[in-house]
Amino acid sequence: MKKLLSAGLVFLLMLGGANAWADADTYSFDPVHTQIFFCTVHLGFSKPCGRLHVSAGNFSFDSKDWSTARVDAVIDINSLDLGDAEWESRVKSGEFLDAQRYPTARFMSQRVEKTSDKTGAQTGVAHGQLILHGKTLKMDLPFTFNKAGVHPYTFKRIAGFSATLKFKRSDFGIDRYLQVVSDEVELRIEAEGFRDRHAGESTPPEAAPDSENPEQNPTTVKEHHDADTQH
Repeated sequence: MKKLLSAGLVFLLMLGGANAWADADTYSFDPVHTQIFFCTVHLGFSKPCGRLHVSAGNFSFDSKDWSTARVDAVIDINSLDLGDAEWESRVKSGEFLDAQRYPTARFMSQRVEKTSDKTGAQTGVAHGQLILHGKTLKMDLPFTFNKAGVHPYTFKRIAGFSATLKFKRSDFGIDRYLQVVSDEVELRIEAEGFRDRHAGESTPPEAAPDSENPEQNPTTVKEHHDADTQH
């Protein structure tokens, strides 16, 4: 009888461990299905768009408790894709993004809240900070939780999100040719992650600060509210 009880206890402990893993909510970004699109206005004629990739980072999400969610994403500036090599080289130069000096950007959430949506969509806001071009500004990132489930081919647990954001590039010191390329930048983010028990164990590299200008050090965080309330 004692052996039977002991075996049952071991089984329950194993089952509990399995359930704990089933409820785990830490994900690594899928680099193929995670992309950042940005658009600016060109002389009022058109609104061309480019693309960037997330090179590192992870997120945690529990659909039952959004307050525990977090995200840390590193964006590779040198992954810039504008469809034209000459224009890409110029945008990555010191005239705009200065990718040699600032090869990455980074968004880190500090608090996530769930918001209501009349359409029934599951929406929220990630309150955090964006490090770009050596400056750190507070940023609110509105997002939609699309779906979480098991991938039919890899059998991995997947979670997916969409997000949109507007901000002024001049706030980050990218203020050349404002009369040609609009100050306002629109972002569209599509993100997928696969559940990874090792996600978050290593810290992604910091976005490079401007060591010659203390005002551009990422440790100095300045206010920047959701663009929906500013523009």
